Amino acid sequence: MPVNMQVILADYAVAHDGKLMMAGAGWSQVGAAPFASALAFIVKVPWDTTPARVVIRAELVDEDGRGVMMNGAPIALEIALDVGRPDGARPGADVDQNVAVQIPQLQLPSGRSYEWRVTVDGEHNRDWNRSFFVRP
Repeated sequence: MPVNMQVILADYAVAHDGKLMMAGAGWSQVGAAPFASALAFIVKVPWDTTPARVVIRAELVDEDGRGVMMNGAPIALEIALDVGRPDGARPGADVDQNVAVQIPQLQLPSGRSYEWRVTVDGEHNRDWNRSFFVRP
């Protein structure tokens, strides 16, 4: 399904009443100590494709493209959105679906780069990925 999406790294993010509230948004470097983080998704679904189910998947990979593991499991998330046409929405307008996911505190090896690789319904767009570096 064609969607327009922005992905933002933040220290904290929450979606409320169709809006995103973020603190410490837009970073690409973090210290070596354990850190909190969030992924915020601004999703716009074309009117003519609704109602629809949209599945967003994000997986944390290292600089070699290998999945990052925690407690023997990959660090990944999957979000399923059921997108309808809201009452009172202007016909033909994109349908907004803003989502925020708080990531459990991470401590990753320093001096390395990592990337959240994001797909929508199995389709990948490099513009959706979010990379960051853990400083020594």
